[in-house]
Amino acid sequence: MEHWLHKLQSLLARRVPVVRMAVAAVRGSAPREPGATLLFWIDAAGVTQIHGSIGGGHLELRAMEIARSLLEGPAAQRRTERFTLGAALGQCCGGAVELFWERFDDPAQLAWLECVDLAAGTMRFTPVDGNGDCAIRAGCGAPELAAGFIIDDGRRYFAEYLCDDRSPIYLYGAGHVGRALTQVLRGLPFDVRWIDSRDGMGEDVEHAEQPERLALTAPGAAWHLVMTHSHDEDFRICEALVGTGRFGFLGVIGSATKQARFRSRLLDRGHSPDAVARMVSPIGIAGIDAKLPAAIALSVAAQLMQLREAGIQSDRKHTHGVRTA
Repeated sequence: MEHWLHKLQSLLARRVPVVRMAVAAVRGSAPREPGATLLFWIDAAGVTQIHGSIGGGHLELRAMEIARSLLEGPAAQRRTERFTLGAALGQCCGGAVELFWERFDDPAQLAWLECVDLAAGTMRFTPVDGNGDCAIRAGCGAPELAAGFIIDDGRRYFAEYLCDDRSPIYLYGAGHVGRALTQVLRGLPFDVRWIDSRDGMGEDVEHAEQPERLALTAPGAAWHLVMTHSHDEDFRICEALVGTGRFGFLGVIGSATKQARFRSRLLDRGHSPDAVARMVSPIGIAGIDAKLPAAIALSVAAQLMQLREAGIQSDRKHTHGVRTA
């Protein structure tokens, strides 16, 4: 899933006016959390386009109606509005949500991005009343709340923590399963680098004659999904990663027989049993036995989301000092 700031940059580079909607505050039960973002624009054919979500349902429909009205008015507008989900919108969540709209028309409106480090995290403070410039504060650490309203010197600001918290994935192989999996991952919080040793596999596929060498350049926390057209190539990638132990997750498509052969060969070559044991094969959640590429892709994506959610929950417990068993 492309980060909304990167998507916004690409649209403004083509001079496409965009309205960004964000969940700014939540009270009680709501479909999305503070900071959730939806981009709204009209393409050259006059068709409505969106990127992201603030929760769907009547809330999102009403928010897009307001976004459309902002596109029809003067440039560079901002707006906030509070919705009671049950009474006003007929949604059974029962809570209340305040939204923030901001219209973008010119790449110059993103000049502040030069001061933003999405990897480290940065706070942005945007005046709600009027079109004043936003303020950026880097190096402040992740706040407990991702977004909200603050009052400073009598002026109201939308404060938000900007970071790229997508999980980095290296996907090796542009075959049927690889293509199906990239389609599923496109809407999920993953930053996918798609690689194949064969040239001409598509504009989104990075060509690397020796993907095992590329694997060694990946960040130590990156997740690797190995599903190339060649078992020998799969093994070389796995051996390169197991040899260093620098991976957050290593999943290999294949049968139980392939798994046993890979593990035996790696151990015979002297690789650490602990590192070999970390290799997950076959990949995917239990209970889905269909061999259709789309079914395998859904199974693998579900497994990745389970791992990601488990990691997030673990980080939250650690951050807030909760003792775990």
